Amino acid sequence: MHYLIPLLIQVLLLVATQAAAVEVTSLAECTTKVFDEINSTRKWSGKSPAGCTAEVAVEKRTDGVFVTAWATEPAAGGWVRIAFSAAANYAEMAAKKELAKVNRDVMARAERLERCLYSIRTVNDPRECSSQATRSYLIGEETGTEDDRLIWLNDNGRYTVVEYAFGDTEETPTPPADLFEGNPLPPGVTIELYRKVDATVNGENIVSAVGLSS
Repeated sequence: MHYLIPLLIQVLLLVATQAAAVEVTSLAECTTKVFDEINSTRKWSGKSPAGCTAEVAVEKRTDGVFVTAWATEPAAGGWVRIAFSAAANYAEMAAKKELAKVNRDVMARAERLERCLYSIRTVNDPRECSSQATRSYLIGEETGTEDDRLIWLNDNGRYTVVEYAFGDTEETPTPPADLFEGNPLPPGVTIELYRKVDATVNGENIVSAVGLSS
């Protein structure tokens, strides 16, 4: 039995090494480039931005969009996947100055999440982050196990989440389900952006939305 322990340690170290090849900040940069694209074109091309090797998906929500970028790599007889998801609302994406603030916020939060992920992989300590781990056992046509860990900053700030997953099942090209629960936005669909306008009417503050043409 004892000889299995060193072998298991070697496998886990190999998984950690493979996962380190994908940086959370690189994935986060992909999401900010998508926000920039939507700001410029009012659409999403459906393609990963220039310089981004990760897969990307966009989900349209009531108040804005969620962008998820992920990369999957082979490791120890299976695969390792790291994903990053961030949100921005329509008003934030409407103005370049506001969007620049959003992108800085996303990158700053990604750096913090990356430190948490490194700590989890090395000493199983989430640091300042919160995390949730699950394991799935698949049987039937596809067998094996999948381990999934969601990591987020529990500070009531912008929605930014990391998924760290690995397993020995066949990898899937679809977006990580726990991060991306809706349907991907098809390429070329117009995304209506608007700017919030504050006004005072009869002593009451009114916030309205002004649509922006493309």
